[in-house]
Amino acid sequence: MNQLNKGGLSMKLRSIQWIQFCLLVVAMISGGCAPKEQEAAAPTLERIENSSLAIAIAALPADFEVAAGEGQTIELQSIGEVGGGTLLIEATEELTGGINLVAAAEGMKDWFEQQPDGQYFGNLELGTPTGPAFTARGSYSTDGVEVEELRVFSLHPTANRMIRMTFRYPPGEGKIRMQQLVAVLGEIEAL
Repeated sequence: MNQLNKGGLSMKLRSIQWIQFCLLVVAMISGGCAPKEQEAAAPTLERIENSSLAIAIAALPADFEVAAGEGQTIELQSIGEVGGGTLLIEATEELTGGINLVAAAEGMKDWFEQQPDGQYFGNLELGTPTGPAFTARGSYSTDGVEVEELRVFSLHPTANRMIRMTFRYPPGEGKIRMQQLVAVLGEIEAL
């Protein structure tokens, strides 16, 4: 008889565990099916189109706002913690023959060095959706104020044109400004 009571107790424990398991599953399912609070929608990034340049910036990075988007130049102002920078985007007219991005970037060495208090910091090659791009970076004084400038030369996404980007900002911010510029460069596409 003692054996029988033990078996009955064991059976009751298994039943209680089974009921607890079922309640847990029901609670999980109910929680998963319950209406959720509406999640905050990701901010829609602004698309910039410029028919004169025949390019668009698919999604303007949050670090920038548009100062001018029409005509022969797109002008962006950097905002946020860093702030204080101006990015100009231009395109050449249709060119005949090849486009030598390396020569354009290397030619900036003389230009930087000829400016008041001019210094040339070098250039880099970048990979972009439209192919390679080349940078030139330096600093100089304008109206007694020292500025740093980063220039990028890349191919136009559809035409035999060159895109020139000029980013002017306070000195010593080259690393963060390069990241900002690359974010914009990666969003340029054909219009």
